[in-house]
Amino acid sequence: MVKLRAGQFNRASEILGNVSVAWFSIGIISPVLTNFDSIIQTLGYILLSLIMSLLFVFLSMILVK
Repeated sequence: MVKLRAGQFNRASEILGNVSVAWFSIGIISPVLTNFDSIIQTLGYILLSLIMSLLFVFLSMILVK
């Protein structure tokens, strides 16, 4: 297993935070620009992106801790 220094943990946390922002942005912008077949599919896509965003936020916070 690789031992990481505090700065490396902070950098990894920052990257995961950026991935979280990307998932959130995709989940909000994509349904506006794309024609989905139904409102259920649109809401499902938004929900999935919010879940992924929260997952990466929690991983980022774990690394900072």
